[in-house]
Amino acid sequence: MDNNQQFFQTILNHTSDVLMIVDRNRHIIYITPNVYESLGYRPEELHNRDGFDLLHPEDKENMLQRHHNLLTSKQSNTSEYRMIRKNGEVRYGECKTTPLPDTENYLQVVSIRDITERKRMELELEYHKNRHEVLQNSLKNFSNDLSFVMKHADLEERLIKELITILPNSNPTIMKIFPKNIHLSLGKMETVSDKVLIKIGERLQSPYIMSINASTIREKMESIWLETLAYYSMMVFENLNMIENLIQQLETATRSKETPQWVLRLMFNLQEQQRLTLSSDLHDTVLQDQIDLYRRLESLLNRYEIDKEVKTKLVGIEQGLLDIIHDIRVTCNNLRPPLLRELGLKRSLENLFEHIQVSSTYKITFTSEDLSMLPLSEEQTIGIYRIVQELLNHAEEHSRANEIKFDLYHEDHQLKLVYSDDGIGESSSSNHLRLTNVEQRAQSLGGKMEISLEPGCGLFAALQLPINLERSLV
Repeated sequence: MDNNQQFFQTILNHTSDVLMIVDRNRHIIYITPNVYESLGYRPEELHNRDGFDLLHPEDKENMLQRHHNLLTSKQSNTSEYRMIRKNGEVRYGECKTTPLPDTENYLQVVSIRDITERKRMELELEYHKNRHEVLQNSLKNFSNDLSFVMKHADLEERLIKELITILPNSNPTIMKIFPKNIHLSLGKMETVSDKVLIKIGERLQSPYIMSINASTIREKMESIWLETLAYYSMMVFENLNMIENLIQQLETATRSKETPQWVLRLMFNLQEQQRLTLSSDLHDTVLQDQIDLYRRLESLLNRYEIDKEVKTKLVGIEQGLLDIIHDIRVTCNNLRPPLLRELGLKRSLENLFEHIQVSSTYKITFTSEDLSMLPLSEEQTIGIYRIVQELLNHAEEHSRANEIKFDLYHEDHQLKLVYSDDGIGESSSSNHLRLTNVEQRAQSLGGKMEISLEPGCGLFAALQLPINLERSLV
């Protein structure tokens, strides 16, 4: 018997979990010596004390209710709560309580496991997931808004607004004087004293330098976000400079109200270049970071034994990361359709319609001739693809159509695209801008677009594009 007691005591002395026995009123009758390592108390200090004295005040009410339910149901339960060490440090604990209702004074056996590190890891993973979502949505909204920025002052205002929103207390400013004895490369982040500086461009021989408090950048992903934000701004800034110069040239060259074809072509080419750069940047930075975080979480789930409830939460986070990765890939594909040149126009449009059809409320009918022998340039291919995207956006947001039709064919040395829907045919300001953009896109390709929008008759649009037209920027 003495050997059995010694063996039992050895197990209690070396178990990682704290074991204790409490009575009906939660008074501690026995607790294992390892409570000293876990909470800083010696067993004799806790003898006859209420076990709930060790709980965080905010968790007591919930635990009192759980204890009452346990005594009533006579069923074991498991719960998580915060514990206060003797030195005041807060630790997370997971306890399993087994009632012994047939014992005198209704004893209960309590097993307490310190899960602080696991909890911190969960909170850190959740924080990084949420922060990634915030930063990703910020870049998405910012890049979308940049398409409406037409002046340097608008860009400056929008940039400052985004910095204040994502990095509170960053005190963002735009400096227009070069700092002394400091060389700043375009788009490169430099830390000077307590400031982070990024040069986003020059205008009228004055620099535009973004400045924020360095202390607000706490994570690598925030540095990547800031550099990406600056890069977006830098490209728009450069485009605004170019557009400003072109407008000055146009004002001296012509008073015509119609925008020249070469200007439209230039603007759309710049837009496509910007989209390509944004797509590549998202793919090579934000997307890769998300994939890396997902793989780390996947490895964690496969490598360690994790409580079922916690594992369920982590699997939920894992699925959330997969959704974010999917959304980023969709955004990249929208910015720059993959394999457009390799697949050709017809096949790429079929893939687009197949993808849209999954989530749309209208039926898409597409007919096309074999266009593989037509000498379509990459610019013409992407231009027609964008026109189709704009018409799909019209159908999604404005037409309320049940069916839309696309017909693509070659006739009289022209490529013709005919669109029709059975929608309501009503026009709004945003819809008018979208259709104007379609007309300008067609004009930039040297073609013309006939558009008819009548209430109750839906939208009819016909593109005629000469396929052998030689065009020049000058």
